[in-house]
Amino acid sequence: MTDLTFLSQFADAAFFWGSFIFMVACSVAGLACIRLSLKGEAVTSLMGISCFTTVAGVSLYLISLPELFNVGFARDTAIALLVIGALGTIIFARFFRSGD
Repeated sequence: MTDLTFLSQFADAAFFWGSFIFMVACSVAGLACIRLSLKGEAVTSLMGISCFTTVAGVSLYLISLPELFNVGFARDTAIALLVIGALGTIIFARFFRSGD
């Protein structure tokens, strides 16, 4: 029985630290996306903003998990951000392409 408890604690700790490292990686990717969106032309900026929206949505969804931080409103915000961000990128890309 004690082996099962140790295994469960180890799995919880591995999940927490893996998620923490993933959030740090998302932060680095988010900074790279901001840099990309501030430099270049309209299409490059659109790509940077779309990438940042994805990174922010994934990070918000990750902190909403009950095993980590259990922030209740973050899951709904993340799903809305991911759906609306993707749709906005597609609509803007179509508008930009037809605007030539």
